[in-house]
Amino acid sequence: MPAHIQGPAPSHRAESSAPLATTLLHLVFMVACGQMAQTIFVPALPLIASGLHADAGQLQGIMAAYLLAYGLLQFVYGPISDKIGRRKPLLFGIGLSVVGALFAANASSVNMLILASCLQGCGTAAAGALSRSIPRDHYFGDRLMKFNSYVSMAVVFLPLVAPFIGSFTSGHFGWQSVYYTLAVFSAGVFVMLLLGFKESLPVEKREPTSFIQAYRKVMRHKAFRGYMLGLVATFAGIAAFEAIGGVLYGQSLKMSPMMVSIWFVAPIPGYLLGAMMASRSDNMRKLMNRGIALLGSGALVMLIPGLFGLVVGWTLLLGSILFFCGAGVMFPALTSAALEPFPRQAGIAGALLGGLQNFGAGLAATVMALLPMHGQLSIGAICAVMVMVVVFALNYAKTHAGHAGSHDMQAQI
Repeated sequence: MPAHIQGPAPSHRAESSAPLATTLLHLVFMVACGQMAQTIFVPALPLIASGLHADAGQLQGIMAAYLLAYGLLQFVYGPISDKIGRRKPLLFGIGLSVVGALFAANASSVNMLILASCLQGCGTAAAGALSRSIPRDHYFGDRLMKFNSYVSMAVVFLPLVAPFIGSFTSGHFGWQSVYYTLAVFSAGVFVMLLLGFKESLPVEKREPTSFIQAYRKVMRHKAFRGYMLGLVATFAGIAAFEAIGGVLYGQSLKMSPMMVSIWFVAPIPGYLLGAMMASRSDNMRKLMNRGIALLGSGALVMLIPGLFGLVVGWTLLLGSILFFCGAGVMFPALTSAALEPFPRQAGIAGALLGGLQNFGAGLAATVMALLPMHGQLSIGAICAVMVMVVVFALNYAKTHAGHAGSHDMQAQI
């Protein structure tokens, strides 16, 4: 691992003795609340469209509203958690997501459903921000990298299950049952965290400076900005696919809700494979080059048929698998590299990573909803653009990593 992303020496800050399995379990279910809220309703989109008289743009607006709120509110939860600890903001956010899910289940118009999705995003944003800072409270260096890889591998399974749950419940009990199911799941996570989650940020490690000063400390780190931009672009490509993939499968290719579920989750094992590659690698440069190659290959496979006005199912499937595999490589690597220098500002650094990552994804989904849809060309083009942004971001981070300096890292400790 390059020197500029190595963790501080153990003498500066001892690793936490918290059991890895317990910490991992809490993080998996925290993140799952947000992931399920983002994907469980996809198979129910045709029923939502029929029941609430919504068009394709409004349906994409459901995900866009969720992602925008999920991204923006992380900027609030992160710095608050640096000052008062992780537990209280986390419990508040998960509780709010339960309220949002119940509101969605009782929505009588598509605008109410979009508002409810926004409320859900406001709640699950707590888990999104703190799922990045809590590992930094416990680990650093290679262990932080490996732990983030384990989280990436573990959380991949619930998104696999969520669309099938959505397909089954909506098919038998109507689209509202999707959100009731989500409310029950989130309430269970709330109880688990209430009873089992211990504060990970002791009082003596909390950030004493103002929010503005702390944000400045993080944002002036040039390599951090590069890694953050790479994360934003990678996730924006995934969000763009998720926003339009279900629509293409259901409306353009005329698949049944069950087949939409199968094809929609098919790229997830690719993400798992990418995360496994990240957990076993000790050469960051080669790992990131591999991730870029996978992202680029996936974008091209989706783009080429679109240039000829075609929607070809197998190219959407293969392209998305390759793109998701590249994302599985990049997410734990970039997250660990970006968070490593900030033990005292892990909440703010995590909020910036998660907030801008998901806000960028929300903007991508919004663009997809507002612009005229040109079938497969739309998703291929936006993924290709995002790959070019990732290449630029990593070159920027590499150029400025040395200028971030060990002095800044030690000052943070």
